[in-house]
Amino acid sequence: MELIIILITILSILIVNSMMKIDKKEMEKIALDEELNKIAEKYPKNIEICKTILNKLGNKTTKIEEDINSETTLYIAIQDKISIGNTHNSYTRIQTMAHECLHSVQSRKLLIFNFIFSNLYIIYMIIIYGLLIFNKLSNEIMYSNILLILGFTNYTIRIFLENEAMIKAEYIAKEYIEEQNISSKEEIKKLCEGFKKLNKGCIKGTNCSLFTKNILKVTIFNILALIF
Repeated sequence: MELIIILITILSILIVNSMMKIDKKEMEKIALDEELNKIAEKYPKNIEICKTILNKLGNKTTKIEEDINSETTLYIAIQDKISIGNTHNSYTRIQTMAHECLHSVQSRKLLIFNFIFSNLYIIYMIIIYGLLIFNKLSNEIMYSNILLILGFTNYTIRIFLENEAMIKAEYIAKEYIEEQNISSKEEIKKLCEGFKKLNKGCIKGTNCSLFTKNILKVTIFNILALIF
């Protein structure tokens, strides 16, 4: 039974990755476009962009911090804080700020539930992996099914939050640059085309990545079940 589950999960990962394949080199080329980066240099610092967009969204409570030693920019729901990492002065920083600001105005109950559930999911995974390795687990199929259900629940919540923020971020970023009256119409058009191309790849990539990570946990569990 474990072997069948392993084969099916691996096959599903391969199918999803092949159907939703993105060209990483092309995505990197879009993100590092020198012309667009030069246009975006004229815009305020990231913290100021965040403050403006939060105001635009009617959010006056979320805190903003910048950590240039970090490569990650994210919204921390439990602290109601946007942590800005090193964006390498890319034009994509405008859309990234919009994305995290949008997370801050999503359902707080859902954001907190996602935080708690994600951590419980990881704890459950570590415990059953450990029990399996030390031969303390019986009825492996039941625990594998529970892991699968938890994984899809986690995927459903995360992908809803991410997709909503990614889809809306493109339009919020467009509105922001239009309202700033810094760039010409032609420059705004070029920036928006860059946002659109990048967003299209990021949506596919995020959906594919989250699916793969969750299914892979089930694959690893069943491989351990075969070994131990």
